[in-house]
Amino acid sequence: MVIYEKVVNTVEPYAIVFNCYFNGLSIIQELGKNGIKCIAMDCIRDIGTFSKYAQYQKCPDPLENEDEFIYFLYNFCKKLNHKPVLFPTNDHWAVAISKNKKLLSEVSLPVVADWETVKILVNKNLFYEIGDKMNYLTPHSWDINDLNNLNEENFPIIAKPVFRRTSSNEDLKYITQNMDRLRFNIIKNKNELVKFIKRENEFIDKLIFQEYVNGMSDSMYTVGIYSDRHSEILGLFTGHKVRGYPADSGDCVVGECVKVPEHIIKNTRRIVKDLKYSGIAEFEYKKDSISGEFKLIEVNPRSWSWIGITPACGVSLPLIAYKDSCGQNVTFTESNQKDSSVRYVKIIQDFFNCNFNYKKDYPQWNMSLSEWIHDINTKKIIFAEFNAGDWMISIRLLYGSLVRVTGSLKNSIFNHSNTK
Repeated sequence: MVIYEKVVNTVEPYAIVFNCYFNGLSIIQELGKNGIKCIAMDCIRDIGTFSKYAQYQKCPDPLENEDEFIYFLYNFCKKLNHKPVLFPTNDHWAVAISKNKKLLSEVSLPVVADWETVKILVNKNLFYEIGDKMNYLTPHSWDINDLNNLNEENFPIIAKPVFRRTSSNEDLKYITQNMDRLRFNIIKNKNELVKFIKRENEFIDKLIFQEYVNGMSDSMYTVGIYSDRHSEILGLFTGHKVRGYPADSGDCVVGECVKVPEHIIKNTRRIVKDLKYSGIAEFEYKKDSISGEFKLIEVNPRSWSWIGITPACGVSLPLIAYKDSCGQNVTFTESNQKDSSVRYVKIIQDFFNCNFNYKKDYPQWNMSLSEWIHDINTKKIIFAEFNAGDWMISIRLLYGSLVRVTGSLKNSIFNHSNTK
């Protein structure tokens, strides 16, 4: 695989961003607007690789070619005149870079925690065990051997993967597809549990069972941080997921800045210190819609899907991470906006969700066009698809949406004619 021809020596280090979906795109656009040259490194041409702020470089997929990816990355970085800053934006990229952090640090500046820390966070069994002992506000969990001891008052419970993505030298696509399918399963009673275990027996050792925290995706709150190599938090963002898709547990489609209770911030700081965390991370809390209690659902040891909101809230985590990694002086910054004054919106996806998809998924969020326009309106909106004057991104996403809509209409007409 040939190193991209247009990559040249620069005065400042490059930023290399991995997995260039909206997460990676937001980092590329924020750094690019601040004059930092970016390389969009991915195994496919995802949307961020078309940004005007980045040069695309294809690389091996760490999901199934970890050793090949690390070998390629090491040699790529070695040819640059400054150590580049590495931004992994999905679990398997973060795992691969963290596992090989010592080696890669010879030629780069990885924005990721040490492997001993990342290993705890990506392995849900291990993290919840520690969380229970240390009172990290994590929900109670059970492994497969504990399930026979459950009483009816323990239900409902949820089943979810121990991990969804990890780097390896094997073909894990079959496992990954099924972990995506099983990302969130509500089990209401013992009878449903028996049926679930029988049906999913092939994957049961890859799942964890946990107490159910009431609420839909709008019960999710984010504490986003960047901490330095001494585990001192230099950037702090707090926000709230307004809508996800699917509605119960899906990725953020609309998110906004909000304050969270002080004990949530203290809990986050304690975990960062205890685990000696460094780098960007998302702490995902869920506020129980009945009790009002906050529970720590997971910690993502890398940037998250709507990190693009942070610069508009006065705490640009990508820029803070870049500057600190390069040895520049950085002082503590936190979000400075009033609640709900800034929103991050995947506008195309949210339009289709609220006007069509939620009819089946969650009718409470189904809206007319005028209701939807009124709902998303706020003082400041960051449009994921229309940001930073990056018009090639906008054109490609609009074209892709048009193709999908046209295809859906054709299928509907074809199915309707066949039913006559």
